[in-house]
Amino acid sequence: MRKSPMEIMIEDWDCSGAIRIPDEALQKLELDVDDSLYLIEEFVGNTRCLVLSKTPQIADRIDELTEAWDNGQLGHAEGT
Repeated sequence: MRKSPMEIMIEDWDCSGAIRIPDEALQKLELDVDDSLYLIEEFVGNTRCLVLSKTPQIADRIDELTEAWDNGQLGHAEGT
């Protein structure tokens, strides 16, 4: 399930770029202070994006489909 995008502004913090994650985003990710969060570079279509994730890597959709197939969660093609 894809979450809707949220605009986050880059702010100045001691002469370095910084982002402040809004409470709404933390709530959607079910995160709290001191939880770990990963910033991952991903492509959405042809657009390079930075994605916030609770895991260090976002699973490839093909991996998910292959795992579901191996576990018998997907139907078999007719005639096989």
